[in-house]
Amino acid sequence: MLDTILPFIYIILSCYLLKFACDTFEQAAGYLGRNFPPGVKGATVNAIGSSMPEMCVVIACLFWFNDPSLVMVALGVTAGSAIFNGCVIPALSIIMAKDGNGKSVEHIELNKRVLLRDVFWVLTAEVALIVCLGFNSFTIWMAVILNVIYFLYAVHLYFDAKNHVSDDDEEYEYEEIEDRGVFANILTFNFNALFFSNRAFTATSAIIVISLAIAVISGASHILVEGVLGSSAVLGVPQFFAGLVFGAAASSIPDLILSVKDAQKGDYEDAVANPLASNTFDTTVAFALPLLAWFIINGVDSLPLVQDDNLTILRWSIVGITAAVAASLLFNYKKVTKTIAYFLLAMFTIWAASMYFVIQ
Repeated sequence: MLDTILPFIYIILSCYLLKFACDTFEQAAGYLGRNFPPGVKGATVNAIGSSMPEMCVVIACLFWFNDPSLVMVALGVTAGSAIFNGCVIPALSIIMAKDGNGKSVEHIELNKRVLLRDVFWVLTAEVALIVCLGFNSFTIWMAVILNVIYFLYAVHLYFDAKNHVSDDDEEYEYEEIEDRGVFANILTFNFNALFFSNRAFTATSAIIVISLAIAVISGASHILVEGVLGSSAVLGVPQFFAGLVFGAAASSIPDLILSVKDAQKGDYEDAVANPLASNTFDTTVAFALPLLAWFIINGVDSLPLVQDDNLTILRWSIVGITAAVAASLLFNYKKVTKTIAYFLLAMFTIWAASMYFVIQ
């Protein structure tokens, strides 16, 4: 009995660990990126903070488990996370959105130019990824190309930020995590409260806190991979599918919480932009940077890929779902209603169900 439920306990535990560890990571990273232009900060600090779980899953598969064949599990987590981020997070953000007075709203409005920019780069990243996955091996140059795509996205954001004229001089504001006492701080990884009395960060304290948060995220990602592998055995489904659904949902918890919080504060642009920017990061840096490091460390320049129906279905479903989400938002950017949110949730449910029946 315990063997049957243990993998799912691992997945639930990893959700808990990732949620609080990413909160702490983003708190310290916010200080370290305090002088970045807003666009660059969003593309680096915020995206890395909410996408650390996906990157650490890839690292765990390649380095902790030391099994390159598990790259398909990592790919499932990364790809599934991209679809979860694109469908579920914007949908729940729309449904739970509030105005400046804290009252629920029936629709939100988005900036078309910003939406077009983020959609262009996420589709560019995903098309590049599926082209790379169409070959019989994933090479070191493919890893380089995916990382370059994200660098170009960050450059685009930088120039957007430079051209943006703000009416206010925004200064860094310390984002305090409530001090709940020693025991609760340990359970929620509030390292700044534990070791630095919850004082405003210095460079030293921020680096220490962010390092501890990364250690927890790495451990949680290892637990998540264990849960994904175990759940696939219990359910009798491929490891690839377990990563695609369970691993992806668990690793997307930080993105979901961050976007819903933004929507409830009335920051609709950030609520929708965060999952799109995170998807660009997930499908480029989070997946390709650990692979690039693995290639260099092991002195090899390629990793064989087994071309099967599962991989083909995944490749096209990523871009197809993202394009459908993009069209839903772009054609209705002036009035994104809850009906659109329910459509996005239905699309994700149908996709997940179809993956269960197709990927066997």
